[in-house]
Amino acid sequence: MSEYQPGLAGNHRVTPIEFLPLDCLSQTAVRWFRWFPYISLILLLIPLLFGHGGEQSFLPYDEGLYVWRARGMVLSGDWLVPRSWDTVHYHKPPGFYWLLATLFHLGGLSESVARLPSQLASIITTLLLYDLGKRLIPAPAAWWGALLLNLHFVWFSYSRQATPDILTVLLGVGAVWALIRAEASEQRGQVWRLGAGVALGLGILFRSLMGLIPLVGLLPYLVLERRRHGHLRSPWLWLGVLLGMAPTGMWLGLVMRQDGWAPVQALLGFVGRAVVRTRQGNGWFYYFWNVPLQGFPWPLLALVGGMVTPPVARSLLWGYPLVVLVGLSAISTRLPHYSLVVMPWLSLLAGLGLVRLGLIFAGGLKPRWLARSWAYGLGLVGGVLVLLTTVFYPRFADQVPEVMPYRWPALGLGLCWGLLPLVWLGRYRWRQRWPGMRGWLGVCVAGPWLTLTLLGAMGLVGNFRPDVKWLLQETPMAEVLAVQPVHFVRQGTGDEAQILLSIYTPHLGQWYPDPAALPGGSWAWVQPDFSLRPRSRYRVVGVYEGWRLVQVREP
Repeated sequence: MSEYQPGLAGNHRVTPIEFLPLDCLSQTAVRWFRWFPYISLILLLIPLLFGHGGEQSFLPYDEGLYVWRARGMVLSGDWLVPRSWDTVHYHKPPGFYWLLATLFHLGGLSESVARLPSQLASIITTLLLYDLGKRLIPAPAAWWGALLLNLHFVWFSYSRQATPDILTVLLGVGAVWALIRAEASEQRGQVWRLGAGVALGLGILFRSLMGLIPLVGLLPYLVLERRRHGHLRSPWLWLGVLLGMAPTGMWLGLVMRQDGWAPVQALLGFVGRAVVRTRQGNGWFYYFWNVPLQGFPWPLLALVGGMVTPPVARSLLWGYPLVVLVGLSAISTRLPHYSLVVMPWLSLLAGLGLVRLGLIFAGGLKPRWLARSWAYGLGLVGGVLVLLTTVFYPRFADQVPEVMPYRWPALGLGLCWGLLPLVWLGRYRWRQRWPGMRGWLGVCVAGPWLTLTLLGAMGLVGNFRPDVKWLLQETPMAEVLAVQPVHFVRQGTGDEAQILLSIYTPHLGQWYPDPAALPGGSWAWVQPDFSLRPRSRYRVVGVYEGWRLVQVREP
């Protein structure tokens, strides 16, 4: 069995543990070692995705909206129409609402239950990315690329939120995985194509028409490589797409029987607003600077990996992210999480680049200045972080107290990256043979992995609004909320406070358009826009961001 060689792909076979010769092992050991890459990824992802510092709380937008509408389905018993109080929401099909509502029905409403789909989807996406990646590029590069996917902060953050974004990416990656498997299997090729089509079609159920983005990203692969794989000519692929879209079509047909064309108008209106409405002032080139900034330093590695991408993989690793980023840039609504769909493919490129630098470090390739610049550059960033979190920390914390909770994660990142120049000098100045290539690669990724794990474990990611949990559990209002049904007096779509109170109020009452309509003796959250007159009729028990918890006195 040959040793790993850079630039080979496709049919080139590599051992699961880089250069480990398997012919000296028993068959049982060989089977275990072949599962080792998957097991090791799972072991690294469990603390990264599931560790938290005890208390958690939802992020109002968009996580809170999904949770609240799913809770509304459970409370009302109407699983057909997503609602928030008196407002119906047809602009997105209810696939993710159904998933959350089912979990709430089985396991109760909590952050851990609501975020479980995203966490599991992130793990499965990682495993599928490695499995399909090793069929396109060398297996070690695919393994590192799958790990690097989870070390992008925006991916890490959304993997710990109750939103359909990671699940949508999973469907896209799963479709590509099935198409790659179809190329290698003549007997089961049609079954794999059918499965790929179903995955692509299901995206609409969870993300409306935005769920078709993976299909758009696949166009370079489907068109440019059509003579090799023949996917476009297969009716099974398109039958699968229709089957995947069938649940959305059935739901749309049922709600149209109730409300006519209003659901269709809402769906198309949502897409139209996304196309023409600019949010947060993000311009046409937003993704081309935002993605490298949020993913630093891995997009730099993706540039290196792009230069050594095997020809067989270019239509996917180059074409997919390029087409999607251009398409997303043409849409006026440009938000950071829209770029999640390209991160698996950029991560595979980054894995190629990282292994390339590792081979340069090991002395097998040139130019040496590339790996040296990487080591010194990250070492400089690490040194600055160490100084800011130690020597200059007292003064820095006084001026910017908001950064105080992030001291230890930043120090861990600084120490790990600060080792890179020392490792380089140890090999090329002091002639030390340890650590080898794998040690070098481990030092490169240990800092970001440790930092993100600490952010989750300390509750800095995942406990987004601790104030509402404290208010509703530790203040005198907690006794009232624990036993009394609480109505809501509101108008309009609501603000962040209303979303959180609608989620965390244990016993929800009814919606009222005006405080005067509240029955005597009842309790209610009253929107800040309403005045309480006459004052003698209402007793204010507590306030949260302008929302007043009141008791209506008996007449």
